[in-house]
Amino acid sequence: MQVEIIMPGYYDSNVYLINKKILVDTGMSSDQVLSKLEKCVPASNIELIILTHGHYDHFGAAAAIIQKSGAKVGISEADSSALLSDKLSSALNFGQRAKAPIPDILYQDGDQIPIGPNEKGEEEYLQVISTPGHTVGSICLYEKNSQSLFSGDTVFSDGGIGRSDFENSVCEKMTASIHKLTQIPVQNLYPGHGAPTIKNASQSIQLSYMMSSRMNP
Repeated sequence: MQVEIIMPGYYDSNVYLINKKILVDTGMSSDQVLSKLEKCVPASNIELIILTHGHYDHFGAAAAIIQKSGAKVGISEADSSALLSDKLSSALNFGQRAKAPIPDILYQDGDQIPIGPNEKGEEEYLQVISTPGHTVGSICLYEKNSQSLFSGDTVFSDGGIGRSDFENSVCEKMTASIHKLTQIPVQNLYPGHGAPTIKNASQSIQLSYMMSSRMNP
């Protein structure tokens, strides 16, 4: 799996380009995202956009990318309604209105998303892991061969955790969701904000679990 990191602006989410054709989240600053994306690949290369959750800073640029690429959009079924809600998406916090496309794919826990063959010609997948807490339908994405986790705003590097005080947060489930992540081996952590952790990221997730246990007993 090849991962390229696009960091558009201060408030935007990180954007991850996988195998030159799949995006995990889009950020919200369309011009910046497209400019940085097209230094990696033509926008027309993008076939699929996977949203880790329905907050505007993670999907605001999706419409502009789709206009150039025709890409499909997937999000968890539980968070799909947030894409059309100024309140649930927190778009109003950024002085914006929710204007995301209707998703093409609604993911469930355990779904396998094909991302293309590896160097051995074997098909690789992202596994959808349901991690409610930051939002009711937050998901993480796990690639087992490289032991890579795209964590959205559930956990960040160095023991950080996502906020659980939004309109559609479920703080009582945050700790259980992070505990689920401690049960899988993670080398590379690609969070929704901040720098990734490359190598032995399970330690970072353990710290996140300890932090959440204190904040959300």
